[in-house]
Amino acid sequence: MLERKIALVLNGGGARGSYQSGVLRALYEIIKMDQNLFQIITGNSAGAINAIFLASNARDWGSATQYLMDLWMRIKPEDVIDVSQYTMTQMGAKWVKGSFLKSERDGEILNSFFNTDPLKKLIKREIDFNEIHQLIQEELLTGVSLSTTNYFSGSNVIFYDAAKTVKDWTKKDRLTIRTEINCDHVMGSSAIPLFFPPTKIGNSFFGDGCIRQVTPLSPSIHMGAQKIITVGIRHKNSTDIIKKMIASNSESPQISQIIGVMLNSIFLDSLEVDVDRLQKTNIMVDIMGKNAPWRNIPIISFVPSRDLGLMTNELDKKLPFMMRFILKNFGVTGTSGLELLSYLAFDSSYTSQVCELGYDDTMLRKKEILDFIDS
Repeated sequence: MLERKIALVLNGGGARGSYQSGVLRALYEIIKMDQNLFQIITGNSAGAINAIFLASNARDWGSATQYLMDLWMRIKPEDVIDVSQYTMTQMGAKWVKGSFLKSERDGEILNSFFNTDPLKKLIKREIDFNEIHQLIQEELLTGVSLSTTNYFSGSNVIFYDAAKTVKDWTKKDRLTIRTEINCDHVMGSSAIPLFFPPTKIGNSFFGDGCIRQVTPLSPSIHMGAQKIITVGIRHKNSTDIIKKMIASNSESPQISQIIGVMLNSIFLDSLEVDVDRLQKTNIMVDIMGKNAPWRNIPIISFVPSRDLGLMTNELDKKLPFMMRFILKNFGVTGTSGLELLSYLAFDSSYTSQVCELGYDDTMLRKKEILDFIDS
């Protein structure tokens, strides 16, 4: 049986998930543990893709983290969305006609701006889903989960596979379903609203897990985490910088800026709030001692030292023409809408920089990490 359970929680959105791969590679190089590096792995959105890939390769964390980082560093738009001239032209035509989000006469419902069939092929090619269940049976993993949002109930649905000792934790605000994770679960969890199509799982349709997952640490805690490592994807500005941004003269925001702020709220705020909540709970546990109704669960978090949105300022020139056309209609330019662009920047010119940033940020915290692992 596993004596300790360290959980990895990956909350991400789109191309920003590349930051996580750099962090994870550095963590491996610091800790140097080929098996049992993490026993519990959970993810939302792009974090779900990273999480499930790592879970399926948990027999060799060294190879897994290196390969994941290499994937992100060489990724191209055509690996994620269908950028063929025919598909993009058809979508562009519908956009120009004003019918992009309307039902077609033949009953087809258009509910996204991009076709993500290439991403589905990539996931099926790179992830051995049967291996995940086998690793749980062998007790190399305790549990794996990813979150989705059901578009009809509006509820958070968590799909998980775990040891028999893990009990279901369904509550009013979330539904948990024990199952063997497959490609559809990953596609649903990573379906960025409006831009990526909903995924059918069973009889219903699901989208990005971050939309309704307000407590991203919860799955790892319910599966028995004794320590938690989280990787976020937003740089935290200082209070002084925020004040200057608010006080500075600015033009009326483009729709791209508004969507970017909305996506930040969906993908990022819940993790920051949940980490803060757990840290305060740990303080209360220390104060109350044996009388505390909670467990003390040490946590360490990683976030970018730079603004990932600002790192996209030249990227839009390298994206496929029709993709740039659609984004331009949202107001994405070399200086505007960079937050939105950073979620869709599936190009190595961007992701390689972000991977390296994640790696460098983590290596600077080597002593802190070793102290956390050894404590």
